[in-house]
Amino acid sequence: MRCVAKVAAVACALITAGVSADGHRHAGAHVHGAGHLNFAIEGRQVHIELETPGFDILGFESIRSDAQRRQLKDALQELEKDDLWSFTPAASCRLKAASASASGEHGEDHHGDADGHHHDHDDHHTDGHQDSLHHSHGHDDHHGDGHHESAHMDIAATYVYECANIAGLNSISTRLFQRFANSEQLQVQGFTDSGQIAGQMNRERPEVRF
Repeated sequence: MRCVAKVAAVACALITAGVSADGHRHAGAHVHGAGHLNFAIEGRQVHIELETPGFDILGFESIRSDAQRRQLKDALQELEKDDLWSFTPAASCRLKAASASASGEHGEDHHGDADGHHHDHDDHHTDGHQDSLHHSHGHDDHHGDGHHESAHMDIAATYVYECANIAGLNSISTRLFQRFANSEQLQVQGFTDSGQIAGQMNRERPEVRF
């Protein structure tokens, strides 16, 4: 799996270990309707990483027209909005940075104005350094008829929030399911000061508590 950007090594290691413990959670990670949400709390910051099949966001898996390319660009901008995630009000959390991108279509990573975005919501980074995300998808592109098809497109987004009262933070909720009709659930892995958590967000309960 990919570890949340700027998260302390111990937090990332614990989250990775938790996901790997079931033996096959990411072996077939590309399942329509099902995405993954990883988060970690570090100091006063909450680092979030969303991974989801492109179909869940766009309704298609490959770019075949300029109209679809524009739709992808609009979707990435929508994913970077600061109200996509909500936190316990008492924690007073504010978005500092957001980035969304698409990868995997025809085995390529998409960057640039049309396919990749990065928005800093402040004039500076809070910790003075920037870590890269590492891709490690395990999709099976071979089907029963023996044909090989190009990789499915995946969409990923990362967020950094800073909370004035991090001690008051005990929940994260999302509007993802309201805004993207094909998205149905998120498997959640998180690391907090109290330890590691696992859960699920879905249309009926778009929230995780810890």
